[in-house]
Amino acid sequence: MDLISHGLMGTMMAGLGLKQKFGLVGTVTMVISNIAPDLDVITGIKGPKTFYKYHREVTHSLLGACILWVLISLGVYLFTPLNNMAAVFAMVGAGLAGHLLVDSMTPWGLPLFYPFTSKKYGFDLIWFFDPVIITSMVGGVYLGYTYPAFEKMIYVGSFAIIAAYLILRVVQKRKARVMAEAELTPKYRDAEVDILPSAVSPFLWDVIFKARGRYLYVSVDTRRADVLLTREFTSSCYHKCVKSSCQSDLVDIFLKRARFPFYNVIREEGCYTVEWYDAQLLNLGGVHGVTVSLDENGCVTGQKLQIKKPVRKRKRKIEDYLQEEAS
Repeated sequence: MDLISHGLMGTMMAGLGLKQKFGLVGTVTMVISNIAPDLDVITGIKGPKTFYKYHREVTHSLLGACILWVLISLGVYLFTPLNNMAAVFAMVGAGLAGHLLVDSMTPWGLPLFYPFTSKKYGFDLIWFFDPVIITSMVGGVYLGYTYPAFEKMIYVGSFAIIAAYLILRVVQKRKARVMAEAELTPKYRDAEVDILPSAVSPFLWDVIFKARGRYLYVSVDTRRADVLLTREFTSSCYHKCVKSSCQSDLVDIFLKRARFPFYNVIREEGCYTVEWYDAQLLNLGGVHGVTVSLDENGCVTGQKLQIKKPVRKRKRKIEDYLQEEAS
């Protein structure tokens, strides 16, 4: 999630008792701890390529969190009136844990064991910007400062609303899987399955089945009990230019972020074009792939991001796409 959301989370956590006990310093400490892992956003100064390469890497790992834990705790202890090291250590640890917990609910996940492995872990429960959670936080902080006598009760209520909303999402996520499994063909019966939030609605989900390099993408609306989109993705025949395309820095970054990558190879006049896509991002709009041009020797001659506007989904089946390709 964004820095503002994490800052609001820190403010609410402090309002549960730390603000009353430690004053403004306690609130500032909790806010800083909640936003600290996202300080890697400064890499965006050098452009989106640098941002996507380094965001949610070391600062979102257990090792990075421990380093931040020690540094922030020492800074608060040495440069603020708080002289209870145990309390400072607990506050900073709680703030960092809150940040990682919230981020783990989004589709990107967290590289918890970085730099030993880049594998990411997460719950795939909410989108990066969730209006319900943001509204609950903003409303809670506003009411807390407006009615300080009821501050703790207000923040408890806000957290209760968020918890109830997350439970709703868990229920809808399970329902989405059941609906998507009804669309399975025999070759996907034993496939790996991922259920991801589709944008901001708690009722829209993308269910992706992976089997032997193929993906079956199913978009469902659990509120209407409707399958909105069913589409199959698979890579074209392998060619050595696919490996050569990975020399592109854009492809390297894209493959680190893409969870369901596949490629398409096009040959024209002795040169090659390799198109990399992600099975989920392709249906969401925005940055959804990378196109790399190569000469006859396999050297990269050009590269660009594939960007498109989100398209409103309508109910379509695999047969629709087969007909399109046939025509």
